[in-house]
Amino acid sequence: MVIARFYIKNGVQGVGYRPFILEQIFNFNLNGAPKNLLDGRVEVVVEGRKEDIEDFYEYLEAKMPPAARNPGLGEIEFGDFGVVDRRDAALSLNLNQWNTAIPVVIAINKNVMSLGEQMHDGFERMSNEMHDGFERMSNEMHDGFERMSNEMHDGFERMSNEMHDGFERMSNEMHDGFERMSNEMHDGFGQMNTTLEALPERIAQAFKDMK
Repeated sequence: MVIARFYIKNGVQGVGYRPFILEQIFNFNLNGAPKNLLDGRVEVVVEGRKEDIEDFYEYLEAKMPPAARNPGLGEIEFGDFGVVDRRDAALSLNLNQWNTAIPVVIAINKNVMSLGEQMHDGFERMSNEMHDGFERMSNEMHDGFERMSNEMHDGFERMSNEMHDGFERMSNEMHDGFERMSNEMHDGFGQMNTTLEALPERIAQAFKDMK
């Protein structure tokens, strides 16, 4: 077993390089861990078979995390360097990522709560506006039907009065007509009766005149 160390530079912090390297340490059956340095580089110290370490190094020369841009790997060194157990490194990295994620989760939760309150207020306003709108529409329809009912009532009342007056006039005219016809018939029959009463006398006189 040998121990190797190398550095990676050029914008390699905050782009997912440590989780990516730690995953490959497990994949290549090595022990060790990556570490962020204050100067912006990532230090990698691993322990294992030399050929596995060299394959691991060549893999990192060819592959990188999606967010990384043009990383530069320094020369690999073999020596007696302190090695951090990969399981401790994985646990530490997970805890660090969780600690980093907590403020983000809190911020997201606050945003979600704020969005929920805004949606609640929005739906409440919309509900009130719809209620007021339907109430106004209901009142307008009620007033409209009431006006229409009154206008129809007045119309039917006028029509009823006009029909009553019309029938009354027609009844009076028919009564006057029948009364005139009755009087005329009475006068006619009276004249005819007078004529018939005088007829025998005129006939008798006519026979006398013939003698």
